[in-house]
Amino acid sequence: MQHLNPYRFYELASKLHALFSNSSARVVDMFGPITDAQSLLDGWIKGDPYTMETSKDDATRLLNKLGNLFNKYYIDQNTKQLKRPAGEDRIDAHELTLISGLLEKFEHALAAELTYAPTYVAGKRGIYSTYDLIQNAQQCFSDLMRKNMPEASMKEFNTAGRALAFGLGTAAGVHLLRAVELVLKRYYETFSGTQVNKNERTYSIYLKRLAVLSEDEANDFRPDKRLLQLLAQIKEHYRNPLTNPESNITVEQATSLFGLATAAMTLMTEQVMAHKMRRSAKNNKDTREESTDSTDLEISTEIEPTQKAEAALNEVTSVATEDQPAVEEKPKKSAKA
Repeated sequence: MQHLNPYRFYELASKLHALFSNSSARVVDMFGPITDAQSLLDGWIKGDPYTMETSKDDATRLLNKLGNLFNKYYIDQNTKQLKRPAGEDRIDAHELTLISGLLEKFEHALAAELTYAPTYVAGKRGIYSTYDLIQNAQQCFSDLMRKNMPEASMKEFNTAGRALAFGLGTAAGVHLLRAVELVLKRYYETFSGTQVNKNERTYSIYLKRLAVLSEDEANDFRPDKRLLQLLAQIKEHYRNPLTNPESNITVEQATSLFGLATAAMTLMTEQVMAHKMRRSAKNNKDTREESTDSTDLEISTEIEPTQKAEAALNEVTSVATEDQPAVEEKPKKSAKA
């Protein structure tokens, strides 16, 4: 599926009919209209912007005739180079009549083909423009949010936007729920710290286990109960009914779910980012504390031998002092003597 600019149809008609807007038909004046018509018609034949089928042969015959006309009046037959036409030379009226007949045939063929062309007008859904839903549904999220969401969830969300634009309510609902569940899986794995087994990857299991984690008061980083309530409402009102093949979602309901899914996916991603930042900060703090404890242990280890050596030296000095014989003190002579 590709975006089609309707103006290209008007442009084709304008350039082709410009061939006959100049009543004088001077060669010097017809250079621009002929080259413009050739270039544009060649693009259409090659499928830009629309792949022609039944009208392609008539378009090719018209292009060939324009090419012959260009070669006759603007190409030197000897040098095969572009030549400058004389100011008063005019294109043969018979040549223009042939081109007019080929153009009329092409117009009739193209009109018949476009009657069955797969062109439709998709109306606006709520506040969401048709173009944005088809081309840029993921722009509902900021750049930061998109970078932190699973890539698969963005693909599902974009597909949901296209389905909503074309009025496929149930298809849009299914893809929106898949996008929510992919983000919910990452949300659960972040708060539980474990990977989910393939046989346990269900919306209900995620919500049950997250509810248990939200009640754990010993854990500082717990899931938000209000967000879990929002996810439970999405499950009850939209996901569970779709398990019945007879149920469907209207375009209006899908438009409401589009807004709910955008809010739920944004809140989950914000909390996942916040949880990772808190966990990273806690790990850095623990690392610093371990580093401090290790440094204190090294200092203590260095000081302890020194203290033991000083104690041993004091003990040796004390023993040596006790074993040394006492020196008798001689009596001092009196001053009279």
